[in-house]
Amino acid sequence: MSPDQKLEEIFRLTPYQKAALHKLGLQTARNLLYHFPFRFENQAPAVKITNLKKGDNALVYGVIHKLKTQKAFYKKIPMAEGWLEDETGKIKVIWFNQPYLAKMLSEGVPVMAEGKVTERKGQLYIANPQVERVASLPIGNTEGELWKSEDQNENGFPENRLRPFYPESRGITSNWFYFAIAKILRSGAQNDLEDPIPKNITEKYKLPCLKTALVWIHNPKNENDAVAARKRFAFEEVFFIQLQKQIARREYEANPSFRIEVDEKLVKSFLQRFPFAPTNAQMRAMAAILEDFKKGKPMMRLLEGDVGSGKTFVAAATAYAAIETPPVGNKFARLQVALMAPTEILAKQHFESFIENFSHMRVSIGLITSGGCQKFPSKTNPKGATDISRAQLLRRVKDGQVSIVIGTHSLIQKTVEFKNLAYAVVDEQHRFGVKQRAALVARGSTQINTRMDTDEKRAQINTDTIPQIHADASANQSGKIIDSLLFRDLTYIIRGAAFEVQNQLGNGHKELVYQNALAEEFQKRKINFSREKQVPVNYNGKKVGQYQPDFIVDNKILLEVKALPYTGQREKRQFWNYLKGSEYQLAILVNFGTPKVEIIRIVNEHPRISADNPRQSAPVAPHLLSMTATPIPRTLALTVFGDLDLTLLDEMPPGRKQIITKIVAPKERSQTYEEVRREIKNGRQVYVVCPRIDEPDPEKEMALDVKSVKEETERLRKEIFPEFVIEMLHGKMKTDERDKVMGEFKKGKINILVATSVIEVGVNVPNATTIVIEGAERFGLSQLHQLRGRVLRSTHQSYCYVFTSSANQISTKRLRALGKTSNGFELAEYDLKFRGAGDLSGLHQWGISDIAMEALQNLKMVEAARAEAQEIIEKDPELIAHPALKSRLANQNGTIHLE
Repeated sequence: MSPDQKLEEIFRLTPYQKAALHKLGLQTARNLLYHFPFRFENQAPAVKITNLKKGDNALVYGVIHKLKTQKAFYKKIPMAEGWLEDETGKIKVIWFNQPYLAKMLSEGVPVMAEGKVTERKGQLYIANPQVERVASLPIGNTEGELWKSEDQNENGFPENRLRPFYPESRGITSNWFYFAIAKILRSGAQNDLEDPIPKNITEKYKLPCLKTALVWIHNPKNENDAVAARKRFAFEEVFFIQLQKQIARREYEANPSFRIEVDEKLVKSFLQRFPFAPTNAQMRAMAAILEDFKKGKPMMRLLEGDVGSGKTFVAAATAYAAIETPPVGNKFARLQVALMAPTEILAKQHFESFIENFSHMRVSIGLITSGGCQKFPSKTNPKGATDISRAQLLRRVKDGQVSIVIGTHSLIQKTVEFKNLAYAVVDEQHRFGVKQRAALVARGSTQINTRMDTDEKRAQINTDTIPQIHADASANQSGKIIDSLLFRDLTYIIRGAAFEVQNQLGNGHKELVYQNALAEEFQKRKINFSREKQVPVNYNGKKVGQYQPDFIVDNKILLEVKALPYTGQREKRQFWNYLKGSEYQLAILVNFGTPKVEIIRIVNEHPRISADNPRQSAPVAPHLLSMTATPIPRTLALTVFGDLDLTLLDEMPPGRKQIITKIVAPKERSQTYEEVRREIKNGRQVYVVCPRIDEPDPEKEMALDVKSVKEETERLRKEIFPEFVIEMLHGKMKTDERDKVMGEFKKGKINILVATSVIEVGVNVPNATTIVIEGAERFGLSQLHQLRGRVLRSTHQSYCYVFTSSANQISTKRLRALGKTSNGFELAEYDLKFRGAGDLSGLHQWGISDIAMEALQNLKMVEAARAEAQEIIEKDPELIAHPALKSRLANQNGTIHLE
């Protein structure tokens, strides 16, 4: 049996079973081996057939005879039946509604059967037993080979084993999975699977190999086997997630970015305009971001901060630094910043916040949403914004006239083009992944400007002759300009590596020796390179062949290694011919045959633009900052955001009062409503959040949420607060309706706003100081903490009333933790520990499996998987030396969607 053999070729499947397997994504024997049990139960002690009694849940060893299918004796449902026999007697075995077992089981072979002993008309039978084939019967039986192994007890029976139970679907049972997987394991199909985890890693962390782990997880002899197997597969899942993340990071960083060297005085002057001083955590975050700006590769950073910790201020300050500082190499360029929010409400809030921050400066800010566009400043009101048509605003953004553009994900649509997008901030958005980053790069500049000064003329290239070619040590004036402009830093690193190789090896070796040594040196210096990539050779716009250079360095430079006593025009011309027909701009020829290593740069001023491969036409990737107020446990952050550098805002601005959180039982509701009434009479406003309704269908879930909001609004208006103005906010309202309600709430015209958890993200109304959360047991602690954060926007005392109808002690204990701590990250860790990884918000939508979630409770495992993935990608970025890893990743890309 082959691991890739279709299940329908191995088993006779009913239409219901085919549908169930398709729903579970199980098509091949390989898929079935990776369908793991979710729990195990100890098997009952084995007994002889002669000792069986009605009502026993018995385990019996014997031989199956006379298997057949027929209709049940009382309901005419299909069933399989046969006889189980040992040396003391025999008993009938019946499987109701499972006639296929008569064909799956073999007669005359030793088996172990477990099930409940039932009686009908004075005859005992075992109903729906689980049956497993065994190598032989225990000592004392007359059938099969008599032997005693170390797994048998003193009575001759095998020691108790664990019975697996599998996730089911309509039409297919755990029992079917048990038999089907046992058949595959008996065939030895698992022996044909190549272990994707390198052997040195499994040995280092004492993990079982793939073949052993598959047997142990489906047929463990004891609990230790099951635990070891689950540990191995948990590590495997997290390891592959980390590999995907490291590859994604490497691909994004392969794009050039604007190098921005910010003057500290510029940032200080911006900060001094505000009546408050940034926290130490904010200063550290800004310093880390500005340091990333200086690098020649795009920043990829996650800024985590509790509600109210000042993430937006960090984004505003660094955005100002970006737009006020010309990039290295082009002192006349004006850079642009994009800020993306998950909702229009939050986008408009950011727009208003940025206007407040930049109102004293001549900074152009645009807002793009599906509900309309605005720009700041207005011609008629320099301190305010004005409406503008979408076409006009998009034209200004493309021309570079708008410095900061704020919106939802509409900013990465094809209709939006930037002139010099240097910095992108993504707020509260977990699904901003590889595809979105690619779209972001596509929205920016198409070619990075590498000239030191736009007024200086660079050497022109005549494609009929050899271009300006210059040795590194003796370039002319024109050559110096080129040398100092095009990938200067990377060239210096390559030079250093080449000199080190010659110092170590000297002259006289073959080119392959120098190539291998140079590859080792590149790895030491953490230079990205490929030795396998081929470059198309084109003639009259058509591909006529392909050329494979010795190295492609950082996807920017073609590099050839020679060991010749003299580098002549023929070698240079040949290399130039390859370069001029490619998308690359720079080639370097390194000759180790001369007494002192010779390094020759060949520059192509007019590289061929490839629409199919935008990266090779040198698009500029913006520096990327993701911000989140969602408290994320460290293990989850390292997994889901494994491709981002983490920065934590762990301080709150001074002067804010601690929120008072109360857990409210049903009998205490009346008193709480009076406290809420008192707050409203004191001029404050209130949020009421309706319980989240879990429903697999998003449309049905939203409909139920809306119904919940409407019902609660009517109840509060009629029964509790008839004297106050109460309005509602939910996801099915039109944009202009939502805007109107939020506008009136901000102006204080609405006393109580009844909403779904749509207010969880970012809504800022400082006068709202009280929040009432209905059905709190349906929310995770992190969500409750974020909701509570909506009333932490001012210096007034704030209150959070958590309504619960649950008498469950665990639920009550969890909610009390909310009242004891105001630290969101502590609450997230608490949720992970006591409620389980599966209950953390968003894990399943991120594509993380149940078994990988177990790893999230083991920080050492996650850190180890991350470290191993980083090391592999650094040393072998294209996984040439790890074909099993490469194959597994290719097959897995469609199932994991961490974006």
